[in-house]
Amino acid sequence: MSRTIIITGGAGFIGSHVVRRFVTKYPSYRIINLDALTYAGNLENLRDVENEPNYIFEKTNILDTNGLERIFIQYNPDSIIHLAAESHVDRSILSPMDFVYTNVIGTVNLLNAAKKIWLQTPNPEHRTSNLFYHVSTDEVFGALGDTGFFTEETPYAPNSPYSASKASSDHFVRAYGETYHLPVIITNCSNNYGPNHFPEKLIPLFINNIIQKKPLPVYGDGLYTRDWLFVKDHAAAIDLAFHKGKTGETYNIGGFNEWRNIDLVKLLCKLMDKKLGREPGESEKLITYVKDRPGHDRRYAIDAAKINKELGWKPSVTFEEGLSQTIDWYLKNTAWLKHVTSGEYQNYYQEQYHR
Repeated sequence: MSRTIIITGGAGFIGSHVVRRFVTKYPSYRIINLDALTYAGNLENLRDVENEPNYIFEKTNILDTNGLERIFIQYNPDSIIHLAAESHVDRSILSPMDFVYTNVIGTVNLLNAAKKIWLQTPNPEHRTSNLFYHVSTDEVFGALGDTGFFTEETPYAPNSPYSASKASSDHFVRAYGETYHLPVIITNCSNNYGPNHFPEKLIPLFINNIIQKKPLPVYGDGLYTRDWLFVKDHAAAIDLAFHKGKTGETYNIGGFNEWRNIDLVKLLCKLMDKKLGREPGESEKLITYVKDRPGHDRRYAIDAAKINKELGWKPSVTFEEGLSQTIDWYLKNTAWLKHVTSGEYQNYYQEQYHR
């Protein structure tokens, strides 16, 4: 194998798309999927590549320093793409320490493991292929007003325990790059959507609720605004930044695609009614406004001009196209959706991996 890359959180939503892309596109790369298989990790996401010769799964928690040391010694990876994280804002409000442990301490554990292996090489020229690629979020920048965009120079101002934990992990990655000359790249992305998304997030939750004719709970007045990024476009951007990005740089990855929550939900209802053969407006009647969550940021919007100009990346689909593809995937994969919503997916490979 020409390269050995550890992808953390590879059984999760974004991670599974990155793993699949690298396994299939680069058959000479050995891809190590390192995942703890917590509630959001689902190996069913990767059934189509699990038997590929360049794919290896390691069930390990990034809080397990002994486990990480074993894996780094065994595989001697030249690069890491770090996606493993607690990511749901509502969960972070209820249990902030879980986010501190995984997102902050877990990231530092990985940095230490990489530093220990990579910096043992006496000649820096022999370390040209090393890279610690850290995947982060636009939520570290806080909230925007009615105008303006997050850029790579926007000051950090996290407003939730989740975004604070990701901001901290970003700072540690940057600090290890400066202090220990560890080769690092950080990317901050906007809201992802697409196939295999765990149905606690807005789009997959509402798709499932519409199928079952359950209420669609919209926070507050529904005017919260987000930039939406198709997960396959995000995986393509990660691929590009990993191979062509400049060490030490940060790149923002966004969909150039702002939607108010209520407008997104109404579009989703319209598309679902058409695909399910329901009367127009039927699903929209399920919309229910609920009490807002604490610290809810009003608007996010990413300026992705840097990665567009320097690396040539841009989204491949419009939001309407990506959303239609996403709905089609969920309607065709009802067994996956059933397993996830029932918890059955947690029994997948239970015996093999001693869950």
